[in-house]
Amino acid sequence: MANAIKSIAKYIKRNPGDEDADVLRDLCGALEEGAAFELERLFATKSKPFELALALLDEWKFDRHVAERRLQKYLERDED
Repeated sequence: MANAIKSIAKYIKRNPGDEDADVLRDLCGALEEGAAFELERLFATKSKPFELALALLDEWKFDRHVAERRLQKYLERDED
């Protein structure tokens, strides 16, 4: 998830006070905390922040999948 996070951080720094930057910041916080996020807010963003949000979600999902597989692997190993 590091690539998307870096890109989002750059976007936020380059666009302080921008509503789209706030949406990206809130999305990152919601994913980190496991909190709810209104997806409708993404649809109101411009194309670049929307693409950044999709990249973040894609990397976040992949990272969760990898973490779950690692956990399953360790659990199976302990059963032997």
